[in-house]
Amino acid sequence: METLDNIKLDIPLDIGRDFLEKVMGAALNAPMERLLEEKASKCIDSIAPKAIFDRFEIEKVDGDLVYFTSADLFNGPHISKILTGSKTAILYIYTLGNNVDRIINEESLAGDTLATIIMDAITTSLLELLGDFVGEKIKKQGIEEQNWSSTCTYSPGQYKWTIEEQKILFKMVDGKRIGVELNQSYLMVPFKSVSGVYGFGPEDRIDKTRVACDLCPRENCIGRR
Repeated sequence: METLDNIKLDIPLDIGRDFLEKVMGAALNAPMERLLEEKASKCIDSIAPKAIFDRFEIEKVDGDLVYFTSADLFNGPHISKILTGSKTAILYIYTLGNNVDRIINEESLAGDTLATIIMDAITTSLLELLGDFVGEKIKKQGIEEQNWSSTCTYSPGQYKWTIEEQKILFKMVDGKRIGVELNQSYLMVPFKSVSGVYGFGPEDRIDKTRVACDLCPRENCIGRR
């Protein structure tokens, strides 16, 4: 099991703009531009990016079930599709840390709805940036042989993989080591955290789904890639 701490992200000056414009459905006006710039600094100063991941051997995929040699089991039609043909999987958890939740909650309690929306957009974009960073690290470790490649990533709670599967993933990877736990609804705390899995195996055998969004029918989702 490997942890990444003190992660340094290459953060663009307009972080959050694209996501916020999707939320608003329009280009930002001048007051929102100024608020975005102000809140971006606050959000960036609050993050403490961390990640943890581990590799597991896949014993077999049978129908909707993915069997690991560790005796753990994933269940779902799309996670089994993603991992069909993979020899190993790397499970991960990453987070921006507790301070992000705190500062967004403070804005919400103060009644500043617009600032809350903007800070949520900024930190969502920061979380995506962290995911790209962690994903590259994982792929470098997961591709063991010259003819191997990686699947796309898939997470509990995405289309047809139930959020309850989080308890299996967190059994296999100890999120507490980076300060991430599950609440009674299987949601992660801190909220700005992500868990998931990549599969690895021979390039001519692994699943070729480009991104998880390709499996989901919600075409108007603002998070769609």
